[in-house]
Amino acid sequence: MYNAYEIIFLILWLTLQTAYAQLDSSCKTPNGELGTCKSILGCHVLLDAVIKRKPKQMEFVKKSVCGPKPLVCCGSQGNWKPDRSDCGYQLSDKIYGGGETELYEFPWMALLEYKNPSNRRRFSCGGVIISKRYVLTAAHCVGQFSQRVGELVNVRLGEWDLRQEVDCIRVGGSKYCNKPPQDFGVSDILIHPDHQKRFSKGAGDIALIRLNRNITYSEFIKPICLPFPAESSAVGDTTVVAGWGQTENATHSPVKLKVEIPVVDRSLCVSSFPSLDIRTQICAGGKKGKDSCFGDSGGPLMKMSKHTLQWYVDGIISFGQRCGEEGSPGVYTNVSEYIDWIMEHIRD
Repeated sequence: MYNAYEIIFLILWLTLQTAYAQLDSSCKTPNGELGTCKSILGCHVLLDAVIKRKPKQMEFVKKSVCGPKPLVCCGSQGNWKPDRSDCGYQLSDKIYGGGETELYEFPWMALLEYKNPSNRRRFSCGGVIISKRYVLTAAHCVGQFSQRVGELVNVRLGEWDLRQEVDCIRVGGSKYCNKPPQDFGVSDILIHPDHQKRFSKGAGDIALIRLNRNITYSEFIKPICLPFPAESSAVGDTTVVAGWGQTENATHSPVKLKVEIPVVDRSLCVSSFPSLDIRTQICAGGKKGKDSCFGDSGGPLMKMSKHTLQWYVDGIISFGQRCGEEGSPGVYTNVSEYIDWIMEHIRD
């Protein structure tokens, strides 16, 4: 942890060098984002990180030094999110559509496995890989819901068809197969404090699951990107949800499914759930026969970046009612609202 003197010294040191450095030159942030070399006083996000004295962000500031003399490389986000050089890519070329996914589609999907007191196991929620050690899911999937269905014992990655150990498809005369899915134990669970305080559906329905070992990435197991602030969905945007249909109401598909749903005005969800706090949620769906009932609770609401063709997790499936009915959209936790919380708590 940095003390007050170190913080003052760092700010003064970076500021005094401004006169001797080449201002406004192009640079790359530690995340690989194109930025501009400038005084830290002109980069409010990095300055805020120094003032708040958060160790991870302070390290990011130190890595951002640029120019002939030390300035900071200030990107459009000024963020310290995970490197987006190797997330959100998939081999499938069928970007949108409905029904069953392709074998290679959405390799960041996770299934949560629970064990009840009778030792019966079932998959009852979903999530997404965001790093080599963490899966993002809904808080209610590891809070009150897990109290009803049993202890969370495993997180399964690389699954496609639950009926088979190795999944294969035929394309023309060729056969393509994936590898057996991998099960990971759970070493830690962190629920957002807003959800813990309210202990109900609504604010803070997001959680981090730390796995018991590192993930080895492959074509079938890889992370999805986290969103940049500017990528938060707008009304009318098309998003995709995916999963095995494992909801609290039980019916499911053995094969990973996907469906497109539109983002709609939040007021439609406010009117449906007047007693709940959904200010940090996304309202989406409401088209007949198309809803997040096709995916797991805790699973992702996804979008593709217009610039890099990378998928990012826009929302986390939180709750809804009257699944698949016209005019009855679902509620999704807006991940961009919780980026700082996520980055503050994930570790190697």
